[in-house]
Amino acid sequence: MPVMNKEKSYGLQSEVERLDAEDSERFAALCQESSQPVILSGGALAWPALEKWTPDYFRRRFASQRVRPSLQLPAYGAPYFSTEKHHRREMYLSEFIDILESGDACYVDQTDVHSFSGLEEDYCYQQFISPGVNFTSLWIGSKTRSGLHYDNMDNLFVQVYGEKKAILLAPQEARNLYPFGDCISKSRVDPERPDLMHYPRFAKAKTLTARLQPGDILFFPRGWWHHFSSTGPSISLSCWYGAPLTIAEQARGVNLAGRHLWFRILRDFLWHGVLGRAYNQRLFSTPPTGKLLYDLLFAPKRLTKTE
Repeated sequence: MPVMNKEKSYGLQSEVERLDAEDSERFAALCQESSQPVILSGGALAWPALEKWTPDYFRRRFASQRVRPSLQLPAYGAPYFSTEKHHRREMYLSEFIDILESGDACYVDQTDVHSFSGLEEDYCYQQFISPGVNFTSLWIGSKTRSGLHYDNMDNLFVQVYGEKKAILLAPQEARNLYPFGDCISKSRVDPERPDLMHYPRFAKAKTLTARLQPGDILFFPRGWWHHFSSTGPSISLSCWYGAPLTIAEQARGVNLAGRHLWFRILRDFLWHGVLGRAYNQRLFSTPPTGKLLYDLLFAPKRLTKTE
């Protein structure tokens, strides 16, 4: 049987550094220059979103809005082993909130916050980052697990409603995280219940952990691996900003994880990029890395945003 470690006794672990809400100026400086994650405890408590945004609020205000949540989510293991088409459904937001409140695992993930008219009035990132926000996403769900992955840009993650657990690992840990060959930003490892028989190097990984309460703001730099999970209803907001990872930086990550991954990237570049063959997209994932690379080099107008 696979060795599933539920007690997280593997590797070296520590908690993400926390600053008090009064240290907002220092936090803002770290958001521009730090290479380490940091939390501003209660930094968003004064935002209107913290008072207003509840599942019932979204049901009342946006009942007829169409959303495409992921349903019947896997309870353990990396979610990326599942195919998106087997979980994604389209429905009214009111229907989704009913599912959320029933206790089923469900997720409206990475949805453009501007698709919900007026929500941008309820939060304010300007004191922490420079103008030119790239993308702000809304996350609503219950019993969710994001999967271990990295983003191409710096991230400010705000817990608005409910609680979430965060696990973070530095970019240089890629060698211990077993990325998918067709999606190099996604890990095969479930960091909460690691299968050490199949992924033994994860036992060497150095992790940072945090429990995010409503109002907490977590900053983590581009390229940092992270996993978010919730045990109940949760609403979060994330803002990606700054310069994205370069191709050279991502290539270094591939070399760290294992140069054998280049064979799969080349295969997907040719098969899905040059030849245009169809692919089954993984849950919570982008198109294959090789396809994204092809689009970046030869079809920039059709480039899909990476996470």
